[in-house]
Amino acid sequence: MNLKRRELLQVVALVAVAWVAVLFFLTRWQRETIPTSDVREPELIHYPGTEGIEEQTSENLGFRKYWFTLNEDYPSKSVYYFYANQLEPEGWRPLHQAEPRWVRQTWKKDMRDLFQAVWVSPDSLFQIELEMMSVLHPIEQGKMTVGSEREPGIQVFVTLRRSLHPSIILEPRHQSKPTLDIDTPQ
Repeated sequence: MNLKRRELLQVVALVAVAWVAVLFFLTRWQRETIPTSDVREPELIHYPGTEGIEEQTSENLGFRKYWFTLNEDYPSKSVYYFYANQLEPEGWRPLHQAEPRWVRQTWKKDMRDLFQAVWVSPDSLFQIELEMMSVLHPIEQGKMTVGSEREPGIQVFVTLRRSLHPSIILEPRHQSKPTLDIDTPQ
C-alpha cells in the first residue's frame, strides 16, 4: 500500500508541475503576442453612490475590485441592469447568451443566493465580473430548523481584470472568420 501511495504522490506532483508549466508558457505567449504597452486598461465604472469607495488593486494579478452593500431587497437586479446599460453600448459583450439568474447554494448552515455576470471588452483583453450575494441564516428552535432569516441588503462585488487568454474567451469582433469557398460541380 505504501508503494501505491508513493506512486500517486508522484503522479500528482507531475501533474502540478505540468500545470504550472502550461500556465507559464501561456502567459509568456500572451505577453509576446499582445503588445501590452499599447493596451490601455478600461475604466472601472462605479455604481451610483459608490464612487468614493476605495478599490483593491493588484498590478501583478491584473485586477481592480471594489465592493459594497446594496440597500435593496433580494432578488434585486438593479446593479446588473446598470452595468449592462453602461457596458453593452460601449461594445462590451456578455460572456453568456442568457441573462444571469440568482442561484441558491448551501454553505455550512447558511444558504446563499448568488448572482454572477461577466462582460468582455470589445478587444477581449479585459472582463468585468459582477457578483451579488444575499445570505439566509436558519432559525432554529431546539434541534429543529423552523425557518430562515435573510440578512438585510445585498453584498455586491465588481472586478475588472485582464482576461486569462482572450482568444479562448471570445474572438474580437474585428476579426472575421475565414470562409471556405466550395466549387459545386456543374
